[in-house]
Parts: sequence; C-alpha cells; structure tokens
Amino acid sequence: MGRTFDATASGVSRARNALLITDPNRLISYGRLITAIFAVIAIYLDPTQPSRYRAEVQDVLAIYLVMAIVLVAVPIRRPVDSPVHFLVHVLDTAILGWLAFLTNELTSPFFSFLPFTLLAMTVRWGFMGAMIGAVMLEVVLFTIGIPDILDGESELNVLIIRTVYFLVCAVMLGYFGAYRESSRERLARLAGWPMDAGVGDRRGWLAELCGHSGAITGCESLILIWREQDEPTGFIAHWRKEGLRLLPLDPATFRSVFAEARLDFMDRTRASLVSPAEMSGLTLALDALGLPRPLPHDYAVRSGFSGLRFRGAMIVVDPDGRPEDALALTEIIAARTGSELEHVELVARRADSARAEERSRLGQDLHDSVLQDLTATSLKLRSLAAREPDVAQDLKAIEELVTEQQRRIRRFVEEQRDVYADQPTDMVADLRRQADLLEKKWGVTVAFDWHGRSTHLPRNLVEEVIALFSEATANAVRHGSATRVALEARRVGSALELGVVDNGRGLGPAANGIGPVSLRSRAMQLGGSIALNDSADGLRVTMVIPLDEAA
Repeated sequence: MGRTFDATASGVSRARNALLITDPNRLISYGRLITAIFAVIAIYLDPTQPSRYRAEVQDVLAIYLVMAIVLVAVPIRRPVDSPVHFLVHVLDTAILGWLAFLTNELTSPFFSFLPFTLLAMTVRWGFMGAMIGAVMLEVVLFTIGIPDILDGESELNVLIIRTVYFLVCAVMLGYFGAYRESSRERLARLAGWPMDAGVGDRRGWLAELCGHSGAITGCESLILIWREQDEPTGFIAHWRKEGLRLLPLDPATFRSVFAEARLDFMDRTRASLVSPAEMSGLTLALDALGLPRPLPHDYAVRSGFSGLRFRGAMIVVDPDGRPEDALALTEIIAARTGSELEHVELVARRADSARAEERSRLGQDLHDSVLQDLTATSLKLRSLAAREPDVAQDLKAIEELVTEQQRRIRRFVEEQRDVYADQPTDMVADLRRQADLLEKKWGVTVAFDWHGRSTHLPRNLVEEVIALFSEATANAVRHGSATRVALEARRVGSALELGVVDNGRGLGPAANGIGPVSLRSRAMQLGGSIALNDSADGLRVTMVIPLDEAA
C-alpha cells in the first residue's frame, strides 16, 4: 500500500511539473483546437436543432477549426499577457456565441464551451482577465437570451442559472488569478531584498529591512527580538508604518521581561500562529519596555531563527492573505533576517579589526616621527631657556604645551595597543584637564561647566568629545578673535549635549550660514547634529551626540 501511494504521488508530481512548464500560449491554443475538434465530432454524430441552420453551423465550425489549426501551426509570438491576444479571445467569444445563437439559443450545447474564454483570459491576465472575460460572457448571454425569452417560449430560468453560473466561475477564477498575482509580487519583493546590510546607519538599515518585510507580508506591525547565543543581551525592534523603535536589552532586562512573560518565541524555528495568551504576554512585555502595543488584529505569526552569534524571533502582526501563506513567508523572512544580522555582525567585526590595525599603524608612525620630534623640540626649548634667562618663563610655558601634547600622543599610542581602550573613563575630569590645556595653548580664558552628575563614557568616545571642544575653541580664537570661551556639557537621556560659547565676532556676513565645516563633519561622523547661534555678543555652538550612534 505504501509503495502504491508513493508511486501515485510521484506520478501526480510529474504530471503537475509537466503542466507547470508548459507554455501557456501553447496550452490555450491546444485547448482551442480540442474544443473545435470535439464540437465538429459532436455535431456530426448528433446534429443540433433547429435543422434549418445546420449548414450555417457546419460552416462556422469549419471556420473555427481552421482558426484553431492555424493558431497551433503559426502561433502568435507575443508574451502571454500581450494585449494582442485579447482580439483572439474576442473572436473566440463571438464565434462560440454565434454557434449558440444558431443552435437552440439558451439551451444550446455550445454554451458549455463559452467558459473557455474565461479560463484562457484568467491564465493570461489573472484577476483582471477573469473580470473582463465575465463581462464578455454576460454580454453574449444577454444578447442571445433576451430575444429567446421574448419569442413566446420563456426560458427565464435558464438565463438566470447561466448568468449566475458565469458570475460564480468569474469570482472563483478571479480568486486564483489574484492569488497568483499576489504570489508573484511577493516573490519579486523577496528577490529584491535590501543588500546594503550594515552600510552607513545601521538603525536606518534595520528600519529598511523591517519595512521591506512588512511590505512583503502586508502586516500592520512587526516585532523583531534577538540576543547573543551565550548571554541574554540583545535588542528588540518594533516596526510600524510610522517608523521603527529599537531598544537594547541588557541581561537583567531581558530575563525580567521575557522570562516573566514565558515567551518561547526564540525556541521555535518553525513558523506557527501566536496564541492569544502569548500575544497577551508579548503586549505586557512591550508595555514594560515603553514600546507601543500592537494594533487590533485577526492573528499573528511568529518564527524563530538561530545562527552562530545570534538567536531570535520575528512576530508578524495581522499579515495579508491566508494564514498558511503567512506562515511560509514569515519563516523565510525570519531565516533571512537572522542571516543578515549575522552578516552585519561579521562586517562590523572586520571593520573594527581593520580600523584597529590602521590605528595601530598610525600610532606606531606617530611614535616614530611626531613624538620623537616633539621630544627634540622640548629638549631644545629647555636648553634655550637655560641660555636666555629673560625669556625663560615664556619658553617654559611653551615647553609645557609641547610636553602635554607628548602625553596625549603617547596616551593615544598606548590605547591602540590596549584591548581595554573602550572601557569607561571619567569624562568630566578629562574635559576639565582639556579646558586648562586649551587655556594655556591659546592664551585666552577657557572655562568648563558640567551640568548634572558625573558620568563615565568609553575613552575613545571621550577623545572624540575632546577633539570637538578643541576644534571649536580653535575656531573661536583664530577666526572669531575671542578672548573668552565657555565649554558646557550635559547628558540628556541617551544623548550628550555640548555647548561652546565665545565672545568673538561670530561667523561674519561672509560665512553665508555655512559655519565651521570641519566641526560639522566631526559631529556628523558621530551621528550627531550641530546648531549655530550667531549674535552681537558672540557665537554659540550647540552639538548633540547620540551616545548609541557614537558608540
């Protein structure tokens, strides 16, 4: 029994594949030919009524048979959905309708052949073809049926039944046409998956990826959760058509939110429907994280994914179409998303490795060239101060500046060799030291004010902030002739707000609103923004650096 079943299934599969690879144009042409041949055979074996039109029927059938043979022998070399084929199907409908009119009108056996036009047009143009074909058949039906009803022998019941029959056929075939078109569009969107993974703004890339997934599934919202394989630290992203919300999850938050909700989304790699209880738990988790709740929906689908680095799950809320289609699409998209996250992580690691190697090489070059030159300069200044007592104080101040630059360069070089270069450091203390150094360097008053509690940030990020303050102070003194510079910093949520206020002459009319190009470029590289407020009292520069982006 098992072998018989397998053989039958194999035969059905081969027949299905053979039909799928058949050219639709050829299939329709052969269908027309078979229709014409059997119509001729049927009329020959059992002539129809009334007998006075028998010769006309035979002539029309002969014309239709010749037309079918010609279209098989010399097919129209146009795409399946070319409008040229529409004229042929209009001719099909007209000939078959004329045959029905000549042979007992509404009760003609040729009405059984009229749905051929509906089938052929659905194959060619899908839903739209089914609707246009139905209109054509209804026109033929009423053209034949109304005179038949008015000739004294009412056949209204036949007209009603055939009308409804054609409409139901059109709706059913239109469904399959629409389903095929939807599947084709979704396959095309899957093939057009965003390929610029991790290039530029990763948050923007993730929003594009989720938006693309939402367009494929037609969902209202999409929730993506992923974590490290070895430790429960990761992210949760909630996408809706209004935008993307992305939150990092530390181990404590991850355990408290998802362990209490008892959500095992990431433990199932096969797609399945989300139960009401699981959806309620997910909604509570989103509330706890301050993320928006899913909109009212009919159902939701989830699928997990797992890779070398990450494991996670995708939850699609209220997708379009049938649940079985949504299950297959969600499983494909979740697997693709997991591989993309792995790819982004690999790209980031390679970039970090290349960056570290380049910075190490730069540090070595600085050590072997600039640092040695500064050391030589410091020794010469010390020697000159010993020979010239009158300017010894000024030379000592210059020597201190050179020595401080030596320390900064040496610290930079050491950080390139230090695997803990991204460990937190006291930013406020470093910025205060930098303010004192800038005051000595430029000979102007430089004050630093930190608003709020002391904070610790990665050393490499603090160095970037120091570079921003140094560039802004240099601009104020060199281009604005400022004598006082006030540096300000505060932490606002997950962003760092920096302010530089000077008493110089500002940008001036020649600036034309462009502002300091180098400073703006540095801020943008950190994912931040810069605003300038030029007044008669001086220039205020405000920079906002998002810490997540900068890190």
